Amino acid sequence: MAMEEILVQIGKRLYKRRKEMGLTQEKMAELLEMSPAFYGDIERGKKRLSIEKILRVYEQTGLDPDYLLTGEEQSGKALMEIFKNCPEEKRPVLEQVLSDMAELYK
Repeated sequence: MAMEEILVQIGKRLYKRRKEMGLTQEKMAELLEMSPAFYGDIERGKKRLSIEKILRVYEQTGLDPDYLLTGEEQSGKALMEIFKNCPEEKRPVLEQVLSDMAELYK
């Protein structure tokens, strides 16, 4: 699946959760600590979420990271716990390692 299509699917899953929560785009953006314009672009598949924002989505909405990223119901809790327990200054390295690993499995 092309990256553009993946981003569109992520946006659809965020839209669905936002509607389930009864929130406007503005309220969801506030909850996720981002601008409404940026959040709108994410829902439309035009922008990407950082790993920090994926974690924030999980913390604020309960939307499982595996489901958010793949559409499959799995448990991303272990991965999110690893990230949460990683020192903040090391998170970019961890994010790059995870990104590189994901590329290997495509």
